[in-house]
Amino acid sequence: MATAVVVYESLFGDAEKIARAIAEGLSGSLDVEVIAAKDAPPELGPDVRLLVVGGPNHAMSMPRPATREGAVKQYGAQIPDTTTGLHEWLETVTVPGAISAAAFDTRMDHPKFVIKLDHASHTEEKLLHKLGATLAAPAEHFHVVDAKGPLAGGEEDRARQWGQAIAGIVTAGSRR
Repeated sequence: MATAVVVYESLFGDAEKIARAIAEGLSGSLDVEVIAAKDAPPELGPDVRLLVVGGPNHAMSMPRPATREGAVKQYGAQIPDTTTGLHEWLETVTVPGAISAAAFDTRMDHPKFVIKLDHASHTEEKLLHKLGATLAAPAEHFHVVDAKGPLAGGEEDRARQWGQAIAGIVTAGSRR
């Protein structure tokens, strides 16, 4: 069975819940490993066929050292090392030649003008392209009720379904 890796960054636990739900959806077709970005390896093995990455929208983009520090000070986030996360990992990881990828983010669904400015998954997709990955599906956005969560109702189920759909896309070519 092909292998998938889901790498996430989570400031308050919601992105981790989404990452694990996506992995559950993928697991029917792929062996899946879920890893926090801070613990992710510097290189993915040649058996990895799919890389899914995601995290929160934070200060209109992916978390960075300064915004992580802000989350600790302003919201009491428990982040032992604010210097590293998903963005930094994506800038340094080495991936096998041909790999499929997908990105997700967590975000509030209000106020509407802020949603148009939130670009965590857009930045994730750019970084995946720089790695040479081919996007298997457009980025998906999962909603939280407030800046510190919790997830809106039904979002974990939606994440499982999205994972199943991506697994279907990635494994479709191998069934021929």
